[in-house]
Amino acid sequence: MEFATSHSGFPKIEAIFLAQFHPDLGPIVRLSVPENAVELGEDKSYCNASGIKSDADRRKEGPAPSHSTPDQLGFSHAGQPQPQPQQQQVEVVELIKRPVQLKSAAKSDKINFNAVQTLVIPKLALFERLITINTGPYKLMCYPIAIEGNYARNMFIFNMCFAFDINADTKCYGPVVRRVGGLLKELEISSRLLSDPEGERPLRTMMRQLVNKLNDHAECKIELDLKGLSQSLASTGICIKLFPYYGSPKHIEPYHVPVKTVDFEVAKLMSAQAVYQEHMPGDVMWDLVLDSVIRHLDNVNHVRRIALLTKIREETVIQALRHLDYYGCIVLTDIFQFGNVYEVQSQIQDLYRNAWLQRECRSFVTRDGQAGSMKIDELIRLYSTIQRRRTVAEWIVDGDIDTERLDVRRFIVFGVIHQLLRRVHCFPVLCAPDRSQVAQEQNTAIADAGRDAGLNATDSNSSSSSSSDGNAVGPRLLDMLDGTHHFDEICVVEDKDAATLRGLFDTYGNIEYIYV
Repeated sequence: MEFATSHSGFPKIEAIFLAQFHPDLGPIVRLSVPENAVELGEDKSYCNASGIKSDADRRKEGPAPSHSTPDQLGFSHAGQPQPQPQQQQVEVVELIKRPVQLKSAAKSDKINFNAVQTLVIPKLALFERLITINTGPYKLMCYPIAIEGNYARNMFIFNMCFAFDINADTKCYGPVVRRVGGLLKELEISSRLLSDPEGERPLRTMMRQLVNKLNDHAECKIELDLKGLSQSLASTGICIKLFPYYGSPKHIEPYHVPVKTVDFEVAKLMSAQAVYQEHMPGDVMWDLVLDSVIRHLDNVNHVRRIALLTKIREETVIQALRHLDYYGCIVLTDIFQFGNVYEVQSQIQDLYRNAWLQRECRSFVTRDGQAGSMKIDELIRLYSTIQRRRTVAEWIVDGDIDTERLDVRRFIVFGVIHQLLRRVHCFPVLCAPDRSQVAQEQNTAIADAGRDAGLNATDSNSSSSSSSDGNAVGPRLLDMLDGTHHFDEICVVEDKDAATLRGLFDTYGNIEYIYV
């Protein structure tokens, strides 16, 4: 099998197989699509419909011989001693097992069932939970089901497993795997679809359609023919659709700078045509907060400045930006200043191999009309010369950067967005023994100066309280010099640029800078 992405853009399903706990043979593979996609051990085999006895046949043969039922639901043949499986570290969300490959399977691209059978048919505590297993070149996602009833050993255990490339991002398939497991459970309870040998034909048809339609169209509608199993459910339909996975919204700080990734004017036009069409002519009315925030997204303004420009509460602006970030309409970066420090990342190699990234870089970082004069080799060389110990201003001077062709701000922002560069934040730390004592002495000195100038006590207190907003290092600013606040945050809180703050810190003294 060759790993690939499906035509729909979602990860491709490499195989599907139905595992089942047989009362005599233990864990087996009932069906698989494609056939023989799973490699079984010497004592295992695919169990065809002719080899499965129905519950009615078992009742005619009389009671089954007693078997010792171990805690791990029977992974041995009847009458044989049950070896204790090795204790494995198990997580509720993801189970990872990388067993040593057998020599016979070293050259095989099939799924090694022996290596994962104890996870595909797990302990009862993990039933009806989404399980992810990494084995060899595959990532398996499954949702084991156990149904109590009139079965051998009083329980019917099965698991429909989906196999993907081990490097695939399968978060979008989580709801699908749960839904398929739940549907099969309901069909087994209502019509004995899985335990009855007659159910193999509709099961195989369903599995083939799942693989083909989800890979090709990211959705499927399957009609199951259950005439031989249930008269009330003679025709049953199953509808499944894949949706993109969106992670939790990011935490946004006042010093973050939102950068647009979509053209909002085009988005407004498309939404008007798709939703309203003939019902509302003209422009579509967007959410008022979003509409106001979008007008001030110029890839330069930080969150607090946007709140001031829109005259909207900062918390409301952050909620609107989190909404845009959730759907990929913006990305968050840091405040660009020429005193910033950056370092190159290993992802710079992507710029060598990715032709799309090269085109985007050249069109984004060059000034108008200069895209043709900048070769990608030159841009890669410029990124490689960025060092941790130099500010952007020093990099421009030392490297003799041609700023008439290259937009330095967009050049740095593009590198941060695509993880070619990493911002090295500067944390100022006050090294004085007692910051509260220093602040108190400074306030006392300011009050004395005010009295000498003929100011009253009220004017003195006002001058003392506002000292942090002037050209002095006040108590509020001193409290932020504890090594947990970097320059971007301090600049936004104090409404000063980094150069001004550095001048204040150098005048004050006893302040060290830590770059992380």
